[in-house]
Amino acid sequence: MMFGHGFVYVLRNAKSVVYGPHGKKIGTLGNIFMDVSTGDADYVTVHLGPFGARENFVSLEGATMENGHLQVAFEKTLILGAPDVAPFGELRDQDKNLLDRYYSVVNRAA
Repeated sequence: MMFGHGFVYVLRNAKSVVYGPHGKKIGTLGNIFMDVSTGDADYVTVHLGPFGARENFVSLEGATMENGHLQVAFEKTLILGAPDVAPFGELRDQDKNLLDRYYSVVNRAA
């Protein structure tokens, strides 16, 4: 599922819990990041750990909406291993490329 212009609204109104591929809670929804060239939402941040102390990027590749909740295609351990990119402000091209490479590798390995 691609999260295009119409789905940004759905994501913004999603319930805050984010689930992994097997329906296990992995954290709470943070910020939504859109690809500037397409306008599609391609990454979100997820607050992980005790009290949501950690915020990591996760790809929306393969993500779905289930009962108003975002369900991503990646396990929590893979999200925790994602490159350390600042979860605020604009997602810079070099950071997006780094995340794209990481998630394409872990996606192929799955």
